[in-house]
Amino acid sequence: MTAKASDMPASDKRGGIVPVGVWVLDQERSQKLAPCSHTLWVIKDDGKELTWVSIETGEDDIHKITSWTGQYGGGPSTVTGSGFVASLRAHGPDEMETYGEIPEMGPFSERCKVDPSGKSMTCNGQVETRDGVLTWLEVFNLHSPSPHLPLLVKP
Repeated sequence: MTAKASDMPASDKRGGIVPVGVWVLDQERSQKLAPCSHTLWVIKDDGKELTWVSIETGEDDIHKITSWTGQYGGGPSTVTGSGFVASLRAHGPDEMETYGEIPEMGPFSERCKVDPSGKSMTCNGQVETRDGVLTWLEVFNLHSPSPHLPLLVKP
């Protein structure tokens, strides 16, 4: 039997800000810079470090896979697969901001807020380009718990 996000006990949802699991973009409620399907797999968020893998598929049916690990309040890290350089900071127990530089575009920031149930996350972003500011809205719904189980080190 496969577990669903709704079956996850509350203690498994929050180690940090974003509950670990597979998040799926609500395309009807979102406004991306370029239309696409988007799955975000949050592998780790323990309040100190956030690790994710992202899969976006555009209208051209090309898949873009990126991954990132960053420290809350730490220095910038490169998003593997895109060249973005980003830093991360917390804005309370349910909100965080990622900010940095998008190659060929300019500085960006994205603020994400997880709803109290831990099953929906809304991200508002903007990038400052030479031609002006571009904005986006992403609404993600928690689809399932993470299929990844870290190795447990036994003493």
